[in-house]
Amino acid sequence: MADHRAPQTNHHLDFCLATEEDYEGVMAISGDVYKGADYIQVKYHSWLQDTKRRTFVAKRKGQVVALESVCLVDDGSTAVPEGLRVAPWERGRGIAGLIQNFVKDYLKNEFPAVKCIRLTRVEDPPSSMLSQYRLLHSKATLSLIFKVEEIEKTVHNFITKLEKEGHYFQSPVTLELKDVRRIYTNEMVIEKLLPAKILIQSWLPVLTMTSNLDYLLARVGNWMADSSEEPNFLSLGSHPFKVPLGDNSYRYDIDLFGTDPRCAKIHFLAQLLVGAKMISGSVLCCCLYIEKQLFQTLDIFCEGIKKYELWKEQLVMEKDI
Repeated sequence: MADHRAPQTNHHLDFCLATEEDYEGVMAISGDVYKGADYIQVKYHSWLQDTKRRTFVAKRKGQVVALESVCLVDDGSTAVPEGLRVAPWERGRGIAGLIQNFVKDYLKNEFPAVKCIRLTRVEDPPSSMLSQYRLLHSKATLSLIFKVEEIEKTVHNFITKLEKEGHYFQSPVTLELKDVRRIYTNEMVIEKLLPAKILIQSWLPVLTMTSNLDYLLARVGNWMADSSEEPNFLSLGSHPFKVPLGDNSYRYDIDLFGTDPRCAKIHFLAQLLVGAKMISGSVLCCCLYIEKQLFQTLDIFCEGIKKYELWKEQLVMEKDI
């Protein structure tokens, strides 16, 4: 992880690898990011220790004014930028573009095997981005707020609603390690359930290669399928993490793969129960990532649950470098 290259200076900014000492500066520029559902306070330190990742900051007169991290996936051939942010008082000055260019140059020099940049972002990307990147896929998002102490009762009410719709709740299968590797490298499953052959785990888009799956196993709390033999629906539940929403709040990302409405409801409820048992907090912000044709169905199904407007879409984009 160590890299002793000297920082670079551009436009009176210094660009360098982030360190533990930069944590407070990073937090100081992140207060309004993702409306209180930001992950940086939890992930920053682990990012610095991650051998597949490099994290960079831009500084003006020693003060952190921007950050971007990049994760190397697909056996080192693809870089995935994450966490981009600029200090509120510096926005509108092109600093985001400057740190992105610095990161791109760093990759070319230090990791020449990287041939592609793939990223996720929210809806309505600027035209400049659309002209540079290929849009691979887009999913809908649905964010819900639950009181943790009420989740078990809420799920019971959801199950009753399912039964009134004529569907019985049959809990999905929790996949073992060998099943994860077998299912997510099965070409028939990939073709059927993963558009563009991309597996998106909590905003990280990767190909279903063994090295990527091994990396995700440390990030995913629960892998589920409707069947461990010939699945028609899959889901991932991330490890819940604390966020600055207040009231001892946690965020929990659930990625759903498939288009069957009944399976989507069942996987959502099963993952929600698992997530609630993994925390000791008071509030759970549950972020669902689903195929667009499922949005209306799940939105109606979740009537009565407090919605939290974070994002509408999750776009996966890619470009060659």
